[in-house]
Amino acid sequence: MRILFYVLRNLHLPHMMPVYEWMTANNVCGSELSFSSARFIPSTTDRAGFGLESNNIRFLIERGIKWIPEEQIIPYHPDIIVMADADFMNGIDRIGARIVNVNHGLISKGIFYSDSPLTGRENSADLICVPGPYHRDALKRRVYKPVIVSGLVKFDRIFSGEITRDTVLNKLGIDPQKKVILFAPTFNKELSAVPIVTDSVCDWVSDDVHLVIKLHNASPPEWFELYRLIGDSDPRITLVDDLDITPCLVAGDVMVSDVSSAFMEFIALDKPVVLLNNPLRTRFIGFDPRDIEYTWRRVGLEVDKTEDVPRAIEISLNNPAERSNIRRLYGTRLIGPSDGRASERIGKAIWTLAYADSGKRFNEDRVLTDQQVKI
Repeated sequence: MRILFYVLRNLHLPHMMPVYEWMTANNVCGSELSFSSARFIPSTTDRAGFGLESNNIRFLIERGIKWIPEEQIIPYHPDIIVMADADFMNGIDRIGARIVNVNHGLISKGIFYSDSPLTGRENSADLICVPGPYHRDALKRRVYKPVIVSGLVKFDRIFSGEITRDTVLNKLGIDPQKKVILFAPTFNKELSAVPIVTDSVCDWVSDDVHLVIKLHNASPPEWFELYRLIGDSDPRITLVDDLDITPCLVAGDVMVSDVSSAFMEFIALDKPVVLLNNPLRTRFIGFDPRDIEYTWRRVGLEVDKTEDVPRAIEISLNNPAERSNIRRLYGTRLIGPSDGRASERIGKAIWTLAYADSGKRFNEDRVLTDQQVKI
């Protein structure tokens, strides 16, 4: 049984690697696990990039992961292909393998978890794994394929205690006594806070406050260069250029964002957010005011002007418990189970799908039954 993890974009790796690692550690069915990706195309101001850069591929190979070049996927003949995005299948849905979509975000952008006909693309998968009950219920309007609530894979390391604030700050060289502002914008120029705030982020910091900037991985190179220069000139500002934002979420005390999934992940940890509105947002091709990134904005302090951001940050730092009730209410619906077992649920579901025709199930000792995972 060959199970291939196909990475459409590098930001999908944090949603797929924990599943791969859990399946590798519990591979009692003898399946062969491997990775592949789309051909690398870098991001630009107008378009998010695709695929994995050579350093990402080298990272996987050095970890002992079997790598399948994209042009060899068809002769490799995988039985199951695991993806994290139904937005652009890249022809994967036409090669005959069964597809599992583990999903990678919490919001809509007019494409995901919405009432748009585009949501019907999820039906290209044979099994869909979503973080929380909100996403399951949203898909029911357009999707007829099996959907399971797994929890948010990225959060497994948080709930297990593997990631802690002190360890993250120590790695970043930040004084744990300082408050940490996390700036985590999205990448679309019509939606992102970056074109609005640019270098005014320097006004957010003080001797008692450190700013951590974590750009969306699909952001254009010039945004990374801007904040790398700013971070190099001010020791109170750190640009984090890792694929996974999760450690930054743990380290942050308040987040400044826009309509990024990151702000939903932050409120799911019951932390305050400041949400800056891009005045061009209604021009975004997928703009839909009914999407949760707009209808749920009362979870944070919403601002329209750059000059209002510092005051909103101050309010959030001084009274972090404000809006906690609504954050916890929405957060539970977004990320589902908080037991650190999301990767396990998805891994078991993949194996159940893989061996469905033969009647074989995951190791009986591990108590996976048809009642626990129905497909």
